[in-house]
Amino acid sequence: MTNQWNIQQLSESVADFQNFTAMQKNEIAAVLNQNYNYETYLNHNKLRLKALANQAESKFVLSRAKQLYPATLQAEGLSASAGDLSGYAIVLTAGGEGERLRLSLAELGYTEEQLHNFTKATFPLPGLPNDFGALQANLCLIAKICRDYELNIPVVITTGPAGSTTAEYIPQILKKYNNFGVKELRVICQAERLHLNNDGKIVIDTRLSTPAPLTNPDEPGGPLMQLREIAKEGNSCLEWFAENSCAKILVLQATALYNPAMLSAMAAAGRSYDGLGVGIAREEFPLSDPYGTFVQIRKNDSEQLIIVEKDIRNEATYCLKDESDGCFLPFNTGFYVFDCSLLKNGQLPDYATPPKEQLPHLPKSPKIGYAATDILTLAKNPAVLTVPAEWFAVIKSADDLNVLADLASKCGLDKIIREIL
Repeated sequence: MTNQWNIQQLSESVADFQNFTAMQKNEIAAVLNQNYNYETYLNHNKLRLKALANQAESKFVLSRAKQLYPATLQAEGLSASAGDLSGYAIVLTAGGEGERLRLSLAELGYTEEQLHNFTKATFPLPGLPNDFGALQANLCLIAKICRDYELNIPVVITTGPAGSTTAEYIPQILKKYNNFGVKELRVICQAERLHLNNDGKIVIDTRLSTPAPLTNPDEPGGPLMQLREIAKEGNSCLEWFAENSCAKILVLQATALYNPAMLSAMAAAGRSYDGLGVGIAREEFPLSDPYGTFVQIRKNDSEQLIIVEKDIRNEATYCLKDESDGCFLPFNTGFYVFDCSLLKNGQLPDYATPPKEQLPHLPKSPKIGYAATDILTLAKNPAVLTVPAEWFAVIKSADDLNVLADLASKCGLDKIIREIL
């Protein structure tokens, strides 16, 4: 077969290849030929170089640009109902492995047996019926909205890569509960990439019984790009949305719970814009603030809504205020609304994370994929919807479990689950 690895290519493309035994070299060649042929490696390395170039360029995104306060709407001032979700598809991102949550639970005394089939999105929340987690509660809420407003909302759940716990376990839960009453539902796996070191070489994990290449999911924006790919059903999710008369997508974290008013506000506000980020207004903006920041930039007679991270912000970013209420720039929550056409006609740029540790004895190197935040840069008429911080809560560690349980009780999500079941 063409594209099969040969020894010369392996020696040039695999980190420390000369240090492996003859048996290990044969095992590495076999696993790469089975899962990642030489052409795939070359493509992943090409994308890595593009991502690193984009990363370097992003550091200068605010240079010679005028920063403006973005068009902003306040969720509490909108006239909205769940019926505004008509014409929308919903994407629930559930691919996170939740390592921080798992470690914090282990510290509290949870056993490996209790953490069997562990996923962050489905981990039981105190007080929810049937030991449901956030994902199950979200699906029950969507099912109730569909029933009460006679809607048929297509729902996509994105999991981690094929073979991951989320990709294996979440479909089992959906089958057990008949998709929680959601009639139109698909599950898609996130794509995966070879993890390459700073020299562009494949890193081999020798901790396994058989040496195998390190890989990583293609970052938070990867699930959005998967909506363009042909699925097992024979068409892409974007085509499926169009068949269901959906022109807009609402993106939610499956590891969060929400006041139902948040979904209504997102849907109502999103009708007037092709891209909408959901943020929280800052009453103060210290230099230590860690959150990504919405800001409108004007450069060469064109404007763009972007999200800048802490290491890119400058003095002007910290000083911008909303003239109407005096708030500083809103920070990003990770929830979005956008037109399907943005993904159909546009391409998310390649993205590199800050260097991350993969194996303790190796230098840190970036992960490569796509950033969900970049979806707003494709919009021609974007805005930011600000919501009260108490309208939602996201699971990150064990400390958040009771916070989500309290929100579920206050918003009646526990009652909605019982009603749907």
